[in-house]
Amino acid sequence: MIAFSSVSKQYGGQILFVDASFQINAGEKVGLVGPNGAGKTTVFRLIAGEEQPDDGQIERPRKMTLGYFRQDVGDLKGRTILAETCAGAGEVADLAEELARLGVRLEAAGDDLDEVVTKFGEVQARYQDLGGYELEARAQSILHGLGFGDEVMGNDVGTLSGGWKMRVALAQILLARPDILLLDEPTNYLDLESIIWLEGFLRDYAGAVIMTCHDREIMNRVANKIVEIDGGDLRTYTGNYDFY
Repeated sequence: MIAFSSVSKQYGGQILFVDASFQINAGEKVGLVGPNGAGKTTVFRLIAGEEQPDDGQIERPRKMTLGYFRQDVGDLKGRTILAETCAGAGEVADLAEELARLGVRLEAAGDDLDEVVTKFGEVQARYQDLGGYELEARAQSILHGLGFGDEVMGNDVGTLSGGWKMRVALAQILLARPDILLLDEPTNYLDLESIIWLEGFLRDYAGAVIMTCHDREIMNRVANKIVEIDGGDLRTYTGNYDFY
């Protein structure tokens, strides 16, 4: 699914990786470990295509979908908590907006009615295939798991503290159901109950997961492979964190 082949990367005089290789297969749960500054965030950015290696190749499927949860949340405001979560659901959220636009065009259609009806049917079929009509219910379930009660989901997301906005950002990524989740310290700002819920969600997740996490217990219970950044190399260990 994702393959690093003889990848090298450095910043100025700091060498992060030299001729490093590893592979992540579909459905694997991978813990990425290494000391601060070793290059864990760089691995995420390389996988996401936000940076390029100095040497070597990174192979990824052309149609692969990816969700990247990072520690810098954007300026969330102007929508309800529930609406903001749904808006971050990737392709299915885009399709919902397109359906709304096509609905307006249908009401005003003239000579182009057949064209608009055909397009509406195509978009609606894709939306249904992606579970769009269950989107709001799934969003509510994820928000519940991350500690939001029904009574606050209609509140403006802009009224939340930074930590609770991080939970909304995490909910968006989980709701999108990408082929691969990149999670940079996802348990930050979560209470114990939400951490337990997230652990179960990730264990059952159908796609691949790559995560950094200071909570070694959740890493131990979720990961079935460990990738360690060590002295310019990326070493792979099959098994959980205790095995590593």
